[in-house]
Amino acid sequence: MIQEPSLPYLFAHPETVSVTVAQPWMLLLLAAAPLLIYLGRRRARVARWLRAAAFSLVTLSLAGLALTTRLPSDRLSLVAAVDVSTSIDETGRQWEQRYLSELARALGPEDELAVVAFAREASVIRPPSAPSPVEGLPRLLAGEAAATDIARGLDASLALFAPDTERRLVLLSDGLETRGNTAAPIARARRSGVHVSVAVPAHQTHRDVALERVSMASVVGEGAIFPLRVIARNYARPGPALLTLFADDQALGSETVTLQTGLNTIEIPYRLTGAGSHHLRADLHAPDDDIPGNNQRDATVTVLGKTRALLITAEPHSPLASVLARKDIETEVRPPARFPDRLDELLGYHCVIIQDAVANGFDSKRLALLERYVRDFGGGLIVVGGDRTYGDAGFKHTVLEQLLPITLEPRRPQHTEREPMGLFVLIDRSNSMGYNSRIRTLRDGEKLRYAREAALAVIHQLKDHDLVGVAAFDSQPFELAPLRSLRENRASLEETIPRLSEGGGTDFYDALESARAQLVASRVGTRHIILLTDGDTNRGASDHYPLIAALASAGISVTTIRIGDDTVNMQLLTDISGQTGGQFYHVENVETLPELMLRDTTEKLAQAPHQDRHFLAQFGAPSQLLRGVEAKDVPALSGYAFAKLKPGAEAPLWVLTRDRKDPLLADWQYGLGRVTAFTAGLMDDAETWVGWPGFGKFWSQAVHWSVRDQTPWDYALTVTRREGITQLTVRTFDGSDDSTMLARLHVSDENTLDIALVPAAPGQFAGRVPNVPGGRYPLTILKRRGERDVNQRMTLVTIPSADEPAHEERYAPTADTALLTRITEATGGLMNPTVRELVARKAGSRELIHGLDYLLIPLAMALFLADVAVRRMTQPPQV
Repeated sequence: MIQEPSLPYLFAHPETVSVTVAQPWMLLLLAAAPLLIYLGRRRARVARWLRAAAFSLVTLSLAGLALTTRLPSDRLSLVAAVDVSTSIDETGRQWEQRYLSELARALGPEDELAVVAFAREASVIRPPSAPSPVEGLPRLLAGEAAATDIARGLDASLALFAPDTERRLVLLSDGLETRGNTAAPIARARRSGVHVSVAVPAHQTHRDVALERVSMASVVGEGAIFPLRVIARNYARPGPALLTLFADDQALGSETVTLQTGLNTIEIPYRLTGAGSHHLRADLHAPDDDIPGNNQRDATVTVLGKTRALLITAEPHSPLASVLARKDIETEVRPPARFPDRLDELLGYHCVIIQDAVANGFDSKRLALLERYVRDFGGGLIVVGGDRTYGDAGFKHTVLEQLLPITLEPRRPQHTEREPMGLFVLIDRSNSMGYNSRIRTLRDGEKLRYAREAALAVIHQLKDHDLVGVAAFDSQPFELAPLRSLRENRASLEETIPRLSEGGGTDFYDALESARAQLVASRVGTRHIILLTDGDTNRGASDHYPLIAALASAGISVTTIRIGDDTVNMQLLTDISGQTGGQFYHVENVETLPELMLRDTTEKLAQAPHQDRHFLAQFGAPSQLLRGVEAKDVPALSGYAFAKLKPGAEAPLWVLTRDRKDPLLADWQYGLGRVTAFTAGLMDDAETWVGWPGFGKFWSQAVHWSVRDQTPWDYALTVTRREGITQLTVRTFDGSDDSTMLARLHVSDENTLDIALVPAAPGQFAGRVPNVPGGRYPLTILKRRGERDVNQRMTLVTIPSADEPAHEERYAPTADTALLTRITEATGGLMNPTVRELVARKAGSRELIHGLDYLLIPLAMALFLADVAVRRMTQPPQV
């Protein structure tokens, strides 16, 4: 190797020589040279130029003018950063070992070799030293090897280079980084003149199925169905895999799924009950999976309790209230006069529903509050109505019209009125009706309680012109109300039915005969009886068949409902319904009784003659509101309100006639909230919808689509456990940034632990949970603003019993060449170099600086003396 630059070497390699200046700012003094020439303009020209030249040479000397020669280094310092994460398989590890051994043999005795191993962390396994064979690479614990941080490996390597050496770094990696950012170490390497080369280890082709993540909403309402998405990548051929879900460490069930090659998204409709934080885990197992360690992922979801809806209606028995309650939506019913007049009261509800309301029930102040509730706080709004709402001119040019996704029109199609229906409800009040339908020995009045509720639901469904009679029976009939129009007996039925109690035997013959006689005398076209019983009759079955024939000849249909899990009296009840054109139902779960009786009544209403046509709903834009609803199942309407869709709104349901097309169901985003409009009245236009089996699904989905995910007083909780440390994160939704938070974990009656929560991000507070066993614990969250407590909420939180899987690695059939190429191009390194290329010396790795003061100063002095001599020679003689 060349130790010092000789003239022949410099002439042969002129590119290695350059002029450098140690203090460039001193060169600014050269601007004074022309000034010296100008000031000495009365002197001889030669003297002026000599002085300026001397000044310039002194300035160049002060600036540190020098010749710099870049020479090959006598010593090479090479650092190898070796990827030992789990994405490097055994074939790759053996390749890395051989590559390092070849490097050690190719280096000279004066060179240095260092080795850094990295995965999640980086460690120096061989400090800079004379080349020698590299022993086996370290085998890390599963958690330590379960991630790849290339930036850490580069940072650790850049700190190992010796001075006055040619510095090179070789990265042995597949480039599949899972954490960190290589931008900073790449910039450091470029500034330091370190060339980073990359060698990609060999690898074996694997059959791998990797579960990449579990995705869902972080906050859901209690009882709400939400999509849980499992994202999996299959690097093998298409095939089956077993997906198992866990909630709070309890297995929920398994399902066999088919995975295509590539990315797969498995969406599972899921429902959680129980407010608080829940820990979910998904396990995915496929046969012949070569890398089983990446098949588990965890997620946390917060259940905020039941969705709370405020129903504003003048109807005392709205079918919406009962159906939403059955769908686990907590619904408070208020008349328009009691609409909240404070914003904080409105904020306690996830959604506001206005049903068949009129304009004079709302003042401008309350409508302005409603608009703020939707726009600024993300509240949901559903407006349901026919003539009373959308036909009310008082709503024109109001905030409510502004909120709606449709425009209000004063006209509407001619309403179709059906003829009255005659209905008689017969209720078994025998002693056995006082027991539970599923636990025969439990006397809790369950069967009769739901029978009363079902009878009232039917009465509330029918109109004032319908004729209704109700009788109870044990061993003899007890008429609660004769067959009269509901305009006459609705109030008395609502009073007497709830007071019905059990006692006595069972004989429904006389009650059935009385109902037949009254329906025949009524002369209405549609005549129907609902017979509800749970036991045998005191009479023989043969006694009933003449009565059955009389009912059939009079055109009176009878629906029989048998409550309970036994089969006593089943054939007789089946014959009654079958021979009269009614339906037979065997009900074991009496909780379904109200919905069943509503559906049966609705089917009879649909058969009642109408004075005009029906209107059919047509499907429009796909929407979550109609998920699981078939177009053929949607009932017809007897009327609706004319409307036009506003720009930006969507209409999942339309009504099409020969001359126009009107939205029936419309929705849009208004500020942070969602607004839904349904342009038919439930009590008249859509009365047959109440008994439709999809009625509950339709309106519960409408509510869940419209509602905001949370109120300002809710919190989203995330609990993670990694490396034995449990972290609690609390996310708030009130938009304030001046609050402090404290959490209190109730481990047992004798043990309560305070958790200090500190701000971690806007709207987020985090704290470390003390070491407690895994399980589900009560947690109290206290929010303070200054010295004042503004909110306190108790919920439940699941503390994981074990660390979450630390595996972040991903298998890929090829390396991430895009990232690795960026590293080499940014630093001037090589991609997949041979060992010979890595150890070859290059000019410029060592610099020799030769100052020129020994030439500049003497030359400046000579020019100065010449200047003096010229001045003396040209000076005129003194007299």
